[in-house]
Amino acid sequence: MKIENASISWLETGLPYSTKFQDVYYSQEDELAESQHVFLNANNLQQRWVDDKDAECFSIAELGFGSGLNFLQVMKLWSESRERPTRLHYLGFEKYPLRKSQLNRVHSRWPSLIKQSAELLTEYIDHGCGCHRLQLEQGITLDLYFGDGFEQLNSRMLGSSRPIQCWFLDGFTPANNPQLWEHRLMQLIAACSDQQTTLSSYSVAGNVRTALKNSGFRVQKLDGFGRKRHMLFADKLQSSGEWNNKESPRNLQKPWFTLPSTGNSEKTAAIIGAGLAGCSTAYSLAQRGWRVTVFDAGNSVASAASGNSQLALRCRLFNAESIEAEFFLHCYLFALRQYSKLKRQRHIPWNDCGVLQLQTAMNKKSLLQQEKIVELYSEQVVNLLSKQAASALSGALLLENAWHFPGAGYMQAGSLCEGYLNHRNIELCLGASISELHRIQQIWSLQAGKSEVGNASVVIIANSHGAALIDQSKSLPLQVLRGQTTEISANTSSAGLKTVISGTRTVFPALDGRHLISASYAHSSNLESIAAENIENLQLAAANFNQDDFLNKTAIGDRVSLRCNSPDRIPIVGMMPDLKKMEATYADLSRNAKATFTTSGHYLPGLYVNVAHGSNGLASCPLSAELIASMINNENLPLSRAAINSLNPSRFLIRDLQKQKKTAVSND
Repeated sequence: MKIENASISWLETGLPYSTKFQDVYYSQEDELAESQHVFLNANNLQQRWVDDKDAECFSIAELGFGSGLNFLQVMKLWSESRERPTRLHYLGFEKYPLRKSQLNRVHSRWPSLIKQSAELLTEYIDHGCGCHRLQLEQGITLDLYFGDGFEQLNSRMLGSSRPIQCWFLDGFTPANNPQLWEHRLMQLIAACSDQQTTLSSYSVAGNVRTALKNSGFRVQKLDGFGRKRHMLFADKLQSSGEWNNKESPRNLQKPWFTLPSTGNSEKTAAIIGAGLAGCSTAYSLAQRGWRVTVFDAGNSVASAASGNSQLALRCRLFNAESIEAEFFLHCYLFALRQYSKLKRQRHIPWNDCGVLQLQTAMNKKSLLQQEKIVELYSEQVVNLLSKQAASALSGALLLENAWHFPGAGYMQAGSLCEGYLNHRNIELCLGASISELHRIQQIWSLQAGKSEVGNASVVIIANSHGAALIDQSKSLPLQVLRGQTTEISANTSSAGLKTVISGTRTVFPALDGRHLISASYAHSSNLESIAAENIENLQLAAANFNQDDFLNKTAIGDRVSLRCNSPDRIPIVGMMPDLKKMEATYADLSRNAKATFTTSGHYLPGLYVNVAHGSNGLASCPLSAELIASMINNENLPLSRAAINSLNPSRFLIRDLQKQKKTAVSND
């Protein structure tokens, strides 16, 4: 998942020069004017925004994001345009991203873009393969895809998002970087477009024009910038049909994961559950102009597992590249950006003190795993420290070496949930235990007992294991896991703890003179405090430190809550399937696990689920919320198709059928 950064040198003019592609990033005449001429003006952006001023969103994609000049120019034009669509979605593809320090140096050349540059640099990330979602001001979303352009573009779930309305082709010259201009990539661009799509580039190379023409574009030569005689402009002439490259992972997509197109008569949403999953989802929808009502059976927000006084944020580590590793990495990075932004804007108590995750004994197997982790993750995410270095960083004598997450930290989840809900578009309804859902004429009715307590065009079930009490989701294989936290008073030594220490138990820095120790783990739904679990928590917490009296040994408080997990320890996020119809349609899988089908999956319109985050909710809930909000709004989705499929609630039914396991489906 590591990415190779751009290798650049600096010309005497101050312009960056790619040593890998032996090419300049910009015209040496006037890079701002060239960008304006070739991309913004050629695609007539300002007038198109006026014409589309009532539209929900306008989308632009760029191959060759580079230092972000075109994006900064678009940001500036967007901010200066009085009449424009509600939101702007910009997709930038870059195989070799510039480091943040390099970006800062380039941007210093453009004083007219200083405001836009400052906003981008605050959110910019320069490592990690895949899609990084950056949420900027004035309704702008930037999805930065790092990695091979074809692979990243082809990883998207095309059928679940709007067509791209405008393309900027701004890679290095085709002679030096032919992969970014090849025919199959132009075909894929066409498959992501419709007949209102336009495209522009500085390059008029014959092979580029031919590839675009063969992909259904009408290609023209326009006057170029400066000494360049021509530039390229194209618009979509005809439909190129479904993308069907045999090398594409799309052909491996199973039909049961194909989601129907969504359409909502009104932008109203009801969310069941006021924990991290529900509140983060409410926030993502409210940011898009939806009117959201959050229902919870409790008397306060974050009253269940999300209600612990401190929750730690760190990246769940894997020792091999996988879809799951990709998902949890991007969850962690997105959460870091969102919490930092919410701290600036809403003063939520996010403490980025860092997290140290202790290592086990250094046997041969763990050494090999450590090497793989180091190969997989960039040092900005995690690095391995000796116990001496980790001890110096934490302010405590630790027993082992530790993985250090430098950007991580901890949060009072209740304050985070309150921050999420502090939005003019969100209403909170407590003491409402939703027992039934009924869909009538494209509207969902929510009932508590025999009374209707609300209705909305979209419903998101986000009440953890409480989803098992609702007919439409009660067949999901949810696991209930008991966890008991313990509190102790801080002493002179422990009060100096600077970071979160995570071993068999997690110890948090002192808050109001107390340390939280988290948490026991048992397959039980018992909510009573157990003295033996406090004793175990204290013993295992003390084992993190190479100092017998570092922590006090007497519990002064505890709290029991129930986590919700799935059998594969991956959250269950997405559109809720009609499990009865799915089971009937794909019944042949129980006789032949490799049976093929042409029928797409069956899903309940306007019903979504966001549960089973286990002990990773502080990391996984924000991006999962963005995924659901993007699905509902037909936006570009912030995860790869494979990652989205791995979260799909229908995956368990399909696996059981393929394994010839008996299923118990109820989905009224």
